[in-house]
Amino acid sequence: MSNKSVIILAVDGGGIRGIIPAFILSQMEQMTGKSCYQMFDIIGGTSTGGIIAAALTTTNPNGIGLHPYSAGEVLDMYENEGGRIFVPQECDTEFCATYFADDGQGNGVEPYLQNQLGADTSLSLAKQVVTSLPGARVRQMFTTGYAVNSKDQCPGSPQPGVDYGPYLFNWADAAISEQDDYYVWEAARSSSAAPVFFPIAHVGGGNGVTSPASERWVVDGGVMSNNPAVWAVSEAFRTGLASSLNDIALISLGTGVYPGGAGVAIEKNSTWVDRVPRNGNWGGTPWAVFPMYDLECNLNKGRTILDVIMDSVQQVSCNQLAGLSRSGLEFYRLEPVLPQAQAAMDDISPANIQALLKYTMAYLEGAGAPVFQKILSVLQG
Repeated sequence: MSNKSVIILAVDGGGIRGIIPAFILSQMEQMTGKSCYQMFDIIGGTSTGGIIAAALTTTNPNGIGLHPYSAGEVLDMYENEGGRIFVPQECDTEFCATYFADDGQGNGVEPYLQNQLGADTSLSLAKQVVTSLPGARVRQMFTTGYAVNSKDQCPGSPQPGVDYGPYLFNWADAAISEQDDYYVWEAARSSSAAPVFFPIAHVGGGNGVTSPASERWVVDGGVMSNNPAVWAVSEAFRTGLASSLNDIALISLGTGVYPGGAGVAIEKNSTWVDRVPRNGNWGGTPWAVFPMYDLECNLNKGRTILDVIMDSVQQVSCNQLAGLSRSGLEFYRLEPVLPQAQAAMDDISPANIQALLKYTMAYLEGAGAPVFQKILSVLQG
C-alpha cells in the first residue's frame, strides 16, 4: 500500500514494441477496475509511448461518449493496425524515410493519428474534457519531441527552445498559451517521428491541417529521452502537483530490451571481414552503416551506434531514478528482456506480435511479477 499523493506513468519509445506496455496497462486496468486516466496524476511518453499517453487521455472520436481509449483498445491498435502506421515508401533514392507520414491516399501515420485522436482535438480541449469525467485523476499529459527547426528555412540566428531543442507537448502549457496548444495528433506524431523511419513532423503554423500553435519541425523524442521518466518527475514539480520526492510514485514501462544491442563484439568484428580494423579502431562506416556483431555475437542491421545510444539513454535514466529512490521517490520499472528476433521497432508481422505478447505474459508471471504486484498495490491504494 502506497501513501504517495502523485502517481506517475511514463512509457518508453520502441515502435511496434509499444504492444508491451499496452498489454501491461491493460492488465492493470483489468485488475484494478479503473481506467488509466483514473489511476495516474501524470501520464507521459516518448515515441510509441507518446502515442499511448495521448490515446489514454484523449476522447475516442470513434467511440461512444467522452471517455478516452482504454488500455485494451490501445492494445488492439498494436495487435491489428500496425499496417496503417508503417506504410512503406517506394522511393527511387536511398535518401527517403522508410515509411510515409501520409501517402496522399489516407494511409500513413499522420492520417491514422488524425482519425484515432481527432483531426482538430487540441491538447487544451482534451484536458478540459477528460479531467471533468467522473473519477478522473489525471492532471497532466505530455509527449516528448526534439525541434530541429521552426520554419523550413535557415533561421539565421537559431534560438534554443524556438528553432531547436527539447520540447514537451503538454496539457499544462497548452491550457495557458495558444502557441503551445497543438492538436493531440500533432503531439503524438511529433513524439514518434523517428529519424530514418518516418519524415520529420511538421506541426503548428495553421496551414489548414495543422493547429494554429507555433510552427515547428520535430523529430522523435527518443533522440534525447527515449525513457521519459525523468521528464515525468520534473513535470510533477513544474506543474505544482508535487513539492517533494516523497510525494511521488513513478511507474516506468519499457518496451523490451535486447541486451546484445547495448554493446558490440570487439575481436569478432575485426576478424569476420578484412575491412574492419582491429581493436575497435572504427570510423563512420562500421559504427553507422556496416552490419556488426553485437554483445551476443548476433549480426545487427547496421547503425550500431544508434543502438548503443538508445540503450545507454535507457540505462542512464533508470540509474538516475534508482538513485533518487534513496531520497523518497518510489520508483517501479517493468521491462521484459527480448531476443534479437523481437528487437525490431517495425516488425508488424503477426508472428512477431504474438511473440512480443508471449514474452510479456511470461515476464509478468515470472521475473516481473514482484514489481507488478507492488504496482497494483500502489494503484489500488
